[in-house]
Amino acid sequence: MNEIQISLNKRFRYASDEGDSWRIMAAEGPVSGDCEDYSLTLVWLWERQSLLRFWWALVTFKYLFWHCRSPSGGGHLVVWCRGRGWTDNIQRKLVAKLPVGYRLRFPYLFPLVALKFLLRPLLRLL
Repeated sequence: MNEIQISLNKRFRYASDEGDSWRIMAAEGPVSGDCEDYSLTLVWLWERQSLLRFWWALVTFKYLFWHCRSPSGGGHLVVWCRGRGWTDNIQRKLVAKLPVGYRLRFPYLFPLVALKFLLRPLLRLL
């Protein structure tokens, strides 16, 4: 898992998006995105770039995406990995506990994550 995250960290550049656009970024080459894009891509990479494994891992609570307040006070997304801890695009590594300053708000359970993915293509049509 560490090698996969280190590889993503080397390729990733933070870029805020307009609205709430959740996406999985490319498996190779330079990528840019926000905290949701980083988290989704990392879980997908950990699950061997398989959407079936990705969705199954969310259904079985192997990973949970959490909305929180970041240390700077803004809205943010972090990933909880069962048995391993927390990570996000700020920490860029797995940690046992979220550092001081993060305030968890609510989890994005499987149905809400699926809805976010389904809404993205629909919003493009508008």
